[in-house]
Amino acid sequence: MEISRIYNDNLFAVRFDDSDHNSYEEAFTLWQDLDYLVDFFDKNKDLVETDFWRSALGSTDSEDLAQSVIEESFDFEQHIKKIAQNTIEGNSPDFDSFFQDLGGKYEFLREYTPQKSYGTASPTMLRLYAIRMDSNCYVIVHGGIKLTRKIQDTPQLNSELFTKIDNVLRYFKANGIIDSEDLKS
Repeated sequence: MEISRIYNDNLFAVRFDDSDHNSYEEAFTLWQDLDYLVDFFDKNKDLVETDFWRSALGSTDSEDLAQSVIEESFDFEQHIKKIAQNTIEGNSPDFDSFFQDLGGKYEFLREYTPQKSYGTASPTMLRLYAIRMDSNCYVIVHGGIKLTRKIQDTPQLNSELFTKIDNVLRYFKANGIIDSEDLKS
């Protein structure tokens, strides 16, 4: 496992040993891959063919949904760049207002707190998941497409997210990574 710097000393991402890319790059690469997205929505047809998504997006066709995610991912990436610039300049919104507590089984953690952020559309399917190290310092662990109210009901997130978070938390503790200063070296 490696930690990569994304923006200044504020945003980092984990690269797991089984991946060529860090979690940030991997999320945006997949969110901009038409074939991957069409296949994803075809496999999760039962989760998108609901009144909620039909009403919110106007279509539950896999190609339409894929195109919507691709467009939003470009906006989301630009939004994160703006957040990074604001953070560097001491303006709002910054990363602390961008990320929110993930809660659930992690709600009582006081260090290494798992966080989530939302894409730019309303409603959005896109999520970035991170661990908060310090004020305005986060490590991206995973990016996903959330199709249901609860993470546990979206297969891709349920099977990957909690395992990744737990592995990163163990890695930080085992390697003495306590705060943002440890990420900078």
